[in-house]
Formats: sequence, structure tokens, C-alpha cells
Amino acid sequence: MPWKLRYASHLGYRSVDEPLFRESVGSLDPVAHIDYAASLGFAGVQYALAMTRPADEHRRVGAALARHDLETGCMLWAGFDKVRVPLWGDGKPASRDVLLNELRACAEVAKRIRARHVAVLGAADPARPLGIQHVHLIENLKWASAFAERENLVLCIESLSRRSIPGALVHHIAEAYAIVKAVDHPSVRLIFDTSHVQIMDGDLLEHLAATWDAIAIVQIADNPGRFEPGSGEINFRNVLRALSERAYQGLVELEHLWSRPSAEAERRSIQELRVMEASFDI
Repeated sequence: MPWKLRYASHLGYRSVDEPLFRESVGSLDPVAHIDYAASLGFAGVQYALAMTRPADEHRRVGAALARHDLETGCMLWAGFDKVRVPLWGDGKPASRDVLLNELRACAEVAKRIRARHVAVLGAADPARPLGIQHVHLIENLKWASAFAERENLVLCIESLSRRSIPGALVHHIAEAYAIVKAVDHPSVRLIFDTSHVQIMDGDLLEHLAATWDAIAIVQIADNPGRFEPGSGEINFRNVLRALSERAYQGLVELEHLWSRPSAEAERRSIQELRVMEASFDI
């Protein structure tokens, strides 16, 4: 049966050793995971760590995604070494020079893997007021939006929970939304991550509705633990119903790990997604 929403698996968002369906595929080969996602009828595959991977793998991944006509999910704008540096919230020309170099490299990788959506995560400088850093973030995104538009990229802001990623530049969904609206450019959009929003702000459906006009990507993971839907407190039946009722056409990235890793857990999760989708008729 076809899916009502456009799901995407991942090739590892923390480590390439932790792709979503590691046990079912039985391999870390990214092409095997793309083949498996296609066999499930998914719409895409997230390749978050593409910037840390070799060019040969980029070409193999890009070819496999093209062969199955799958959309590439979001990728990080840089490796973790740059993500952990307070660059986006800094107003110095030297920081912007680093950002430009990384964005140029990111654009080249994005072409190889057929990606459009780039997750812009950054660290805050604990020595400076956060509000001032948000002003610089907005200025830097306005500057970067012109580059993104030329390269057919969408820069995506994501609010990150302090529990998962302490010291991030943006922790609350309202902050992320306000930043996107202040930039006011179609090449700067929002990632709505259920785990991060639940931890920091709660009231998922209300926040989903309030930020809807800025959302480009939805990522789902339960809380606590950032495990599969159904392992924690989030009512994913209602979340998925809300997405379907709003005719959401973007990717729903399954950006989670497993509470009890096994091939059976992976198969059961797919079955439960089917059951949840069958509970609403849109």
C-alpha cells in the first residue's frame, strides 16, 4: 500500500555506523540502505553527514538515489568540527569568510548527492548575550540566502534541545521561527523536530500549527531517548494525522535510533507506521 506521507530513512545522523535500518540491511553500505528504503516505498533518504564522507561515496549515493527517484533529505552544512564553533552568531568578517568557504564546499557536495535542504546548526558563544548572537545569525542568514538561492539550496534552521545538544545557538521553536521570519527569504526555512520541540517547548500540535508556514522538513523521534515512535510519550498518531490533514508534501525524516535494536524492532516500527496511517483517512 502506498504511504500517505513521504517518509525518509537515514544513513546515520550521529555516526555512519548507525544507519536507521542497520539490522534489517545487515550492512553499512549506504547504497544497500538506499535500496532498502526504496523497497519500503519511502520517498527519500537523509544523508546528514555527507560533508564528512569521501567524494566516491557521494557519487555512489547520488547515483543510487537517482536510480530509485528518491529525494535526498537534509544534510549538515559542515562537519561537527565547524558546527561546534560559534560562527553563525558572530558578526566578524573572519567568521563570514569561514562560513562562505564551508557553504561553497557544501554546495558542491549537494550537487553530487542531489540534495537541496541544508541543516544550519551552530554553537552559541557563552561569553556573549544570546539575543545579540541571534541578530548576527539573522544577518548572516540574509547574506547566505543569496548564495543559497543561486545554488538551489534551502538553509534550514532547527531548534535543538539542551538535553541533546547543550550550548546550541537556537533552543526553542519560537526562536527558530522568529529567525526565519526575520530573514524573510524562500531559501531560509525551518526544520520541525518532534523530539527537540517536545523537550524544550511541548504542545507539539500547537507549535506545528503556529510555525506551519515556515516548515520545510519534519523530523520525528520520540522522547525520552530519541528512539522510535511509540517508545516514549509523544502521540505520533496525532502528529502524523495533523501533517496529513494539512496535505504536507515535504519529507518526514525518521531521525531516531532504537530503544531495543534488532531487525524485529525495525520491522515492527514499519508495521506500526502503517497502522497509524490507517487510523486517519484523508
